[in-house]
Amino acid sequence: MNNKGQSLAIFIIFIPIFIMVGVIVIDVYNAKLEARKLDDINKMVIKYGLDHIEEDPYNDMVNLIYKNDDEIDSYKIDIDLDQIKVVMNKTTKGFFGRIIGKEIYTVESNYRGYIENDKKIIEKGV
Repeated sequence: MNNKGQSLAIFIIFIPIFIMVGVIVIDVYNAKLEARKLDDINKMVIKYGLDHIEEDPYNDMVNLIYKNDDEIDSYKIDIDLDQIKVVMNKTTKGFFGRIIGKEIYTVESNYRGYIENDKKIIEKGV
């Protein structure tokens, strides 16, 4: 028996599935990369705010956010006497999103920073 035709048919059926799985893995990786980038920006902004908390650093913090990523959709900065809370949101396109023109992933970064015993502490979540 010659099974060459059957193998070719199975290969043709499964190759698009393998390609789609690969593209989904790349999309999820890119979304996680954007989340990490947003977290790094958030930590940097909070560190700056804690360094200058007595000087009302709100406007400088906003400028620092947009200097590092000008595609951020929204942000919320709460500055109290002893702590700073920053929440940032960003929507990003994956590979499929670029093809169909829609944003697919929404990434959020939520951190809180405060000074305790002359030490700056930055924590995820509020």
